[in-house]
Amino acid sequence: MQVAPLSMRFSSDESDLRAVEVALTELDDSELCALIDSTNNVTQLVPGLFTWIGHACDWELRRRAGVTFPLLSPLATIPPEEDAVSITAAMTLRERFDQGDGETAGAAVPLFDAILRVLTGGGRRH
Repeated sequence: MQVAPLSMRFSSDESDLRAVEVALTELDDSELCALIDSTNNVTQLVPGLFTWIGHACDWELRRRAGVTFPLLSPLATIPPEEDAVSITAAMTLRERFDQGDGETAGAAVPLFDAILRVLTGGGRRH
């Protein structure tokens, strides 16, 4: 018997996505670029999540340069079959940054907290 993959509903709440936007403003350009490079240069176990994180960082860099376009929801890049593994990966990344030394490592923690709220529907999954 085949079991259908678990599907989780990502948050469509604008306040959850807004929290990602706010967290991105706390990172400097070099940190945003480092996150983009990291998502491009790791094993693509969760390609949808990494694509979305790269998009979010690029969105913030462009916003700072005066180019405006909407920040996409993770639904735009994360297929349903990657839902659970994306949440697990985001939790792991958050833990890694939280254990890092210095201000740079800690600056990404609020971003991953916000990303997790979006990925988990802010606790409002149905």
